[in-house]
Amino acid sequence: MLPDKSAVVAALNAQTRASLAGVEAVAEAARKDVGSDETRQEGKYDTRSTEASYLARGQAWRVAELRRLVAWYEAFQASPLDVVQVGALVLLEGDDAVFLAPVGGGSVQVDDRTIRIVSPSSPMGAALADLEAGDVLQFESPRGRVELEVIAVR
Repeated sequence: MLPDKSAVVAALNAQTRASLAGVEAVAEAARKDVGSDETRQEGKYDTRSTEASYLARGQAWRVAELRRLVAWYEAFQASPLDVVQVGALVLLEGDDAVFLAPVGGGSVQVDDRTIRIVSPSSPMGAALADLEAGDVLQFESPRGRVELEVIAVR
């Protein structure tokens, strides 16, 4: 049995907000490091300042990505679905549950069930697109070809 989709999205939102808080702190530290005395260039081959700016830019990009994801979770309306698409909660053969989100990776625990988060750009997410209950999911994984029946879509 699948948990309520609203509970899954609420758990994902809380998890993403916690990640965002941590990444924001790291991004702020990286931004401050760019102009600090520690990273000031001491010779023409000294690249500490350049490397610090690359790190700060990467952290700023990650903060923006997480903010977009939080906004998506907050605007999400949990409506029932018959076909797999972004926002679908899917039960697969073997009692495996996945949620198709704009950004994948990781998992969330809801009602004693672990739900994997997959994106539409992942091999599994791409293969899930437009499937219905009773269809067979087929995709290549690092362990070889995977075939699983879609039991339910919410």
